[in-house]
Amino acid sequence: MWFNKRFFNTTLFIIAIFVSIASTAFCRLDGTEPADSKILKLTYAEVNPANSYSGYIARLFKQRVEELSLGTIRIEIKYGGILGNDNEVLTSMYQNNNPDIIRTSVSYLQDYGANKAAMLSTPYVFENRDHYWKFIASGKYREFLDEISINNSKFRGLCFVEEGYRHFFSRKPINSLSDLAGLKIRSAYGNYFEDLIKVFDATCVKVPFTEFNTAIERGIIDGGEQPILNYLSNELYRRAPYLILDAHVLAVSEIVISDNVWKQMTPEQQNVVLRASDYIQRVNKVTIRGVEEKAINTLKQKGVVVTEITDMSPWKEKCSELVFKITKAYADLYNSIQQLK
Repeated sequence: MWFNKRFFNTTLFIIAIFVSIASTAFCRLDGTEPADSKILKLTYAEVNPANSYSGYIARLFKQRVEELSLGTIRIEIKYGGILGNDNEVLTSMYQNNNPDIIRTSVSYLQDYGANKAAMLSTPYVFENRDHYWKFIASGKYREFLDEISINNSKFRGLCFVEEGYRHFFSRKPINSLSDLAGLKIRSAYGNYFEDLIKVFDATCVKVPFTEFNTAIERGIIDGGEQPILNYLSNELYRRAPYLILDAHVLAVSEIVISDNVWKQMTPEQQNVVLRASDYIQRVNKVTIRGVEEKAINTLKQKGVVVTEITDMSPWKEKCSELVFKITKAYADLYNSIQQLK
């Protein structure tokens, strides 16, 4: 009897220890919160609204990081430019280490040492979408992505995301290259985009992204240039319903993390973020085409006049001198991309 009771109590003790260990190991999977002091909380800035493709990418990144970290890393996403435009957020990250993560166009990163990445915004650098994904598959993108962490200790590139080609749109009809002449076009940040607009004989006007619609409505600008998905999700088509598919630049953006928070992470946490970044890049490849095709159909249904171009050679010829100006410092890298066509 003594043996049985002792055996029974010992068995209960062992089971209790196992349950305790299992509960600790899997508490994030059964809904129990990890200790607040052990949670790394990060803020992610996104200038586009939550219902945009970029908003979808942000949520996917958040979900993947939180899943892989078993809830020990939490990400709060600030949509719709609530923290400011890209340039304001990057300045805040650089000066105040806040917020922690941003998805931004590569052109904004040129001021922080990412000249190679900014070169990906060169007009017609990618013949088509397949050309871009060959560039990613080749692994050559790593040199462009890592440049910012080498040249600037404040940021670290995590992955590239393509949002489709950028196209011109206006409140006035655009049926050809010549129709751009004289139009007041809102420019994205960076000299590349300012020069591009001037190349097409339009007038470049600086307007923050968050004031885009207001500027069109007030006649400050006639239109702008954006990827189709941003044109739709930000409802720019309501005031500028004429879209021409000139595909002058592939919209490549970069998810960037503050190097300050990166250095505070454990190697395990860093690995989680890198795995999530790789996942985002793979999802981007398989989703972007379908989402963009659906967006074009939606825009047509909403009454947007969509003009397609059968011969891109005059557009490319217009940009030839600008392309040389942008790429001459990195001619070998540019040529290596062109060889992947």
